[in-house]
Amino acid sequence: MNILMPQLGETVAEGTVSKWHKSIGDDIKSGEILFEIETDKTSMEIPATTDGKLTKILVKEGETSSVGSVVAVISGEGELPQEDDLNEDKTSENIKKNIESSQSDVAIKNKELVTTKKAVNEAIIVDTDAPEWFSFLNEVQTPNGNYESFSNKNIDIKFTPLAKRIANNERVDLIKLAEYFKNNNARKVNRKLLEDYIASLSTTNARPSISAKIDHDLYSEKVALNRIRRTTGQRLSESWPQVPQAFQAVEVNFSNLDKARTELKQKYSDRELKVSYLSFVARAILLAIREYPLVNSCFSEKELHVASAVNLAIAVDLNYNGLIVPVLKNADKMKLVDLNENLNDLVQRAQNNQLKQEEYFGGTYTISNNGSMGTYMTAPIVNPPQVAIMSFDGIQKKPVIVEDNTGDTIGIRKIGVLGQSFDHRAFDGAYAASFLKEVKNIIEEFNWNSEI
Repeated sequence: MNILMPQLGETVAEGTVSKWHKSIGDDIKSGEILFEIETDKTSMEIPATTDGKLTKILVKEGETSSVGSVVAVISGEGELPQEDDLNEDKTSENIKKNIESSQSDVAIKNKELVTTKKAVNEAIIVDTDAPEWFSFLNEVQTPNGNYESFSNKNIDIKFTPLAKRIANNERVDLIKLAEYFKNNNARKVNRKLLEDYIASLSTTNARPSISAKIDHDLYSEKVALNRIRRTTGQRLSESWPQVPQAFQAVEVNFSNLDKARTELKQKYSDRELKVSYLSFVARAILLAIREYPLVNSCFSEKELHVASAVNLAIAVDLNYNGLIVPVLKNADKMKLVDLNENLNDLVQRAQNNQLKQEEYFGGTYTISNNGSMGTYMTAPIVNPPQVAIMSFDGIQKKPVIVEDNTGDTIGIRKIGVLGQSFDHRAFDGAYAASFLKEVKNIIEEFNWNSEI
């Protein structure tokens, strides 16, 4: 059985094996810790999912491998390791070489694509019935022989489920993709072949980087970028040129909410409940999404896919060492007190590197909270495939005009700014502004005592 590099987050593309707990020839029992991995987001111990003998280690300590690639091989009793286990990697290497050749021809022959047919290994027959150990690693352990067809005119090509999902997330033109692989005599596309193809497009279409000569006498100190920082930079660099983003903001009166927050603290004083403004803002967003569901969707070329639940992602700072965005699943099903406790727990575990695997991905709407830093307004960057992200900044006492029956007066109120960046392809400014207004109205006028 092949042991694959697991995916610990939807944006995680690779992992580094930091430690092996077993050696070649060791007997393995299901549930025993095999190895530890580090990604840009976390570190985790990976257990064995079957009994047998460890016959191969393909990724050694300190080496990095892409998600879904074979890390090791465990053979059952009386079973010999098969050399064919890595046939797909050989196929991928053939395609990768062909991509490099094609890119060279593009430069030489005025960017005309020249392809060379290469032989593809025969398909491996795999039992697609899920074994008893099938668990949270199901996405990256989908049997490679389980392909789904995509047909168009005379094109007939098949994808593994994971490859199909990656193609959808990356908005790959399936017709061009199918034509490319048909020209390369490939009929079955797995994750690695697809990623090599996407990498070739990125290389071909890459813009020339803007660089300047660095004065090393002036800029004498170097600070290495950790994995989280590098991945965040790559992710945001992809989002900014690909997604046409717009930003809107509103000033919000938090005085009504502040009274409810004080009452909630008093009611649960015996529990020493930590009640943050973020929990109220999150609850207001969840209520507003009921009226404006398109902000809780993802964009494709011809349609929006509206999520059936709100999985709330919260940007968490790791003591200036990077940013992580854990996800609270089905947050729309929680009222204020439960939401507050779950958010506090999620943020605390994120800061202590104690998140569960499923809490790294699946977010449908994100909140960026800079309130504790005292910022006035933040324009966050949308995290695809999501179409919107809300920023919540500092709250300060300010003089405002108060309207009542006696006329206009000047009063002191707690005022803050909520801003939302959104994918303008998904909806227009009027819809986004209406959603912002709904969030503002809920914060200012909602009967918060009904949730206390």
